[in-house]
Amino acid sequence: MMRVLRNRPVVVVVAAAVALAAVGLATVHAAGLAFPGRSALWPRQLAWLLVGSAAALLVARADLRRLQDRRALLIHGALILATLATFAASGVHDTHRWLHLGRLNVQPSEPLKLGLVLALASCFSRPAEGPRPLRDLALPAGLLACTLTPVLLQPDLGTAGVLALIAASALALERFSLGARVTLAIGAIGSLAAVWLTLHDYQRARLAAFVHGADPMTNGYQSDHALRLVGAGRLLGASSFAGSEPYPLPEAHGDFAFAVWAHEHGFAGAALVLALYLALVLAALRIAAGARDRFEAHVAVGVAAIVFWQAVINAGMVMGLLPVVGVTLPLISYGGSSAFTCLVGVGLLASVARRSTTA
Repeated sequence: MMRVLRNRPVVVVVAAAVALAAVGLATVHAAGLAFPGRSALWPRQLAWLLVGSAAALLVARADLRRLQDRRALLIHGALILATLATFAASGVHDTHRWLHLGRLNVQPSEPLKLGLVLALASCFSRPAEGPRPLRDLALPAGLLACTLTPVLLQPDLGTAGVLALIAASALALERFSLGARVTLAIGAIGSLAAVWLTLHDYQRARLAAFVHGADPMTNGYQSDHALRLVGAGRLLGASSFAGSEPYPLPEAHGDFAFAVWAHEHGFAGAALVLALYLALVLAALRIAAGARDRFEAHVAVGVAAIVFWQAVINAGMVMGLLPVVGVTLPLISYGGSSAFTCLVGVGLLASVARRSTTA
């Protein structure tokens, strides 16, 4: 396995993505058994996976060099997605996150993650002779602020957190001067304070409930029940999800899909899923290490960051280690926009790997 990871990391990426997508279909189907009205969700998920796979094949054959110097195009594209994510989206559950295109519901904040990755990669595509000065932070910081603001207005704290962590992962690849690092730290602390002041009451209640303990009958219902489902799976899993619990999770097919999988397949199944994510992320980082230029290295690390941070946050909130913020589990949670975005990310990794092998 380690030899394949070193020599053919793209094979590991594709195999892990296919396995996770299969787990996702099985999980969405199992969750649908508890909700008869949602039993038809897995065919829709399959359709999105097929469309995403076709898009991934096209992206894998694309030449990313054409994007490397088109900084303005990438930045404007990311900002348009951020604007659509809020001001053109329709309200669902007191949020504004979806565009209704006929019978399709699209969540623009999902492809926005890839848009931010590509835009930041373009910002840092040119090498610096030494540590980057403070002025090199101006454009990435402005880009991040312009993408975070509309997402926070939806409000979508989970996606905003993922976008911030994607940016932090990109910054971790660069060397900055001491002044730039101090300014970055001060700006991060100030941004967290500003975000706290703009949170809605229910968001503050969720965070406070996580710190002080939540009431299982009110704001802690989903996290408490998810943890019970995970524990009931024991080592090898329960026989069936449907009917085994008196109060199934309302979002069992979405944000809490990991709880369904862990319940049905136990600790062994949960460990397998986490191992697949780890293999995908390590393979993506291996691809980044062999990239031909800084732009493609940043793209590969950005895709790895999307998968890694979403998997960590989602698994953490299901197991009660993190507050519930509404982050999907890549390729497993139900959601066409999320699945499509992840598969396009796999295509980007394949494109970077293809160029590195032909160098």
